[in-house]
Amino acid sequence: MIYTFSFIFLAFTGTIAQTANDLIITEIMADPTPTKGLPEKEYIELYNHSEKSINLNQFVLFYNTTSVRFPNVSIQPKEYLIVTHRNNTAEFQAYGNVVGLNNFSLNNAGSTLIIKDSRNTTLFSVTYTDKWYTPNKNQGYALEMIDTDFACVETGNWVSSEAALQGTPGKENSVKASQPDLTPPTLLRYELENASTIKLIFSEKLDSLSAISNIAYLLDKSLIIQKISIESPQNQLLTLTLASPLQDNTLYTLTAKNIADCSGNVLKEAQLTIGNTKPADSSDVVINEILFHPRSGGEDFVEIYNRSDKFISLKDWALANVDAAGTIANNRTISNTNFILPPKQFLVLSRNATIIKNQYFKAVGENILEMASLPSFPNEKGTVMLLDAHKRLFDRFDYAEDLHHALIDDKAGVSLEKTDYNIPSSQLGNWHSAAASEGYATPGYSNSQVIPLSTKVSFTIEPEIFTPDSDGIDDLAQLNFKLDTHGYLANVYIFDSNGRMLKQLAQNQLLGTNDIIIWDGKSGNNDIVAVGYYIILAELFNTSGQKHELKGKVVVGSKY
Repeated sequence: MIYTFSFIFLAFTGTIAQTANDLIITEIMADPTPTKGLPEKEYIELYNHSEKSINLNQFVLFYNTTSVRFPNVSIQPKEYLIVTHRNNTAEFQAYGNVVGLNNFSLNNAGSTLIIKDSRNTTLFSVTYTDKWYTPNKNQGYALEMIDTDFACVETGNWVSSEAALQGTPGKENSVKASQPDLTPPTLLRYELENASTIKLIFSEKLDSLSAISNIAYLLDKSLIIQKISIESPQNQLLTLTLASPLQDNTLYTLTAKNIADCSGNVLKEAQLTIGNTKPADSSDVVINEILFHPRSGGEDFVEIYNRSDKFISLKDWALANVDAAGTIANNRTISNTNFILPPKQFLVLSRNATIIKNQYFKAVGENILEMASLPSFPNEKGTVMLLDAHKRLFDRFDYAEDLHHALIDDKAGVSLEKTDYNIPSSQLGNWHSAAASEGYATPGYSNSQVIPLSTKVSFTIEPEIFTPDSDGIDDLAQLNFKLDTHGYLANVYIFDSNGRMLKQLAQNQLLGTNDIIIWDGKSGNNDIVAVGYYIILAELFNTSGQKHELKGKVVVGSKY
């Protein structure tokens, strides 16, 4: 069946959706080239999630910066409807019911799509982005919703189609699966429009009624919240208007309570420390870590650190590199809003936070800020520059691959990090490869190669008796290393009481200055060893010729 639309305004007939998410968008083909058999045309797919027929007469689709009305067409319960430009309807006829609109265009990089009914009520919205695509599955692939029962969930609920045609217009999505949202929202951070206007940024869409409740937020020091508003349709950003401004040199505590996300999960309580922003002085914010040679499928990142006691706005700050003449070039804006970097805070700058979190298991997600693009950072050598809002040079690091530890063969995915963020970035001896135990990078948290306060090498094993029986209590032996300098590699061996080597636990493993290696009680054959005591031998060495031989004893016990 084919529907076409012209600007004839018909009287409304039929049933409108009564609740949000009765009518949802379940598929988005924004970049249909190259095709694998589907029409090489843009489309979205609507799904009637309700138990009633929905007439779309006078409904409006908002996209990019424009809008278009639907014609007098109905969509039955649990039925799909393909939406495309009116010139493309014949090409989609074989795939299901189609409606053609006078205007229809999708942005490849991402946009917000909104459906409103004839009463101007928002029924559904989604802000898609090209970062949702499965790696290497973007051009020619549709984005499909995974769990339509949690349609308001955005990030994590959309991926590239797995269908042979790279899309499933007019039928159930190829990626359909149960993926319930059971996690409450997180209060990520705040921004200041001015001293009397606080913006709160949450991790996901909120239930607007609970989010704008006047009892949901409290500020100490007798500050009164005069007005609360939410930015629709994303519903992740709230604005608190204060009756009086924040005072300089004063820290405030904001408490948020009983705020639900759009799936009904409730954030019981969260707190933020808030302060008025101050201009940054030279060396307040420094480059602290850089990954310029990511592993396959990875992303470059630059980590900066606020050494000061100030709350610093990064609005209009930038990363840059240099051109062939050595001039500052390729500026990339960090933030167009008043993104605030709190005191003593790490911040990772990258194109794709999800990839960073997937490749580095300890990465702190809330300390990652996505940028639209980064300057190019060649794998062999290059320059990274940090510029403030006035384009003044705040920090510069001229990196090179040979700054990595000489005994690391594969440097892909290994970051360079400072041992002391108080030492200028120009001091190349202050940069070292991140430790193996951290996955060779420390995005969003303290560096693994921080210069230790102790000048002694120590080795301890905890607990002294452990029981590797998978009951969750003392299942592992933790080998703790505290080292006097960075750059040590470790070979670690397990011996039984007769002096027989049962397992090599580590081979030329790059350690951090305060590091841990775990033994799970298994031999080299992956069998749990017998009850008894075992000797652990750790041989440490570095390229400066320093060597240490450390020994310890641990007992493998049993509860039976």
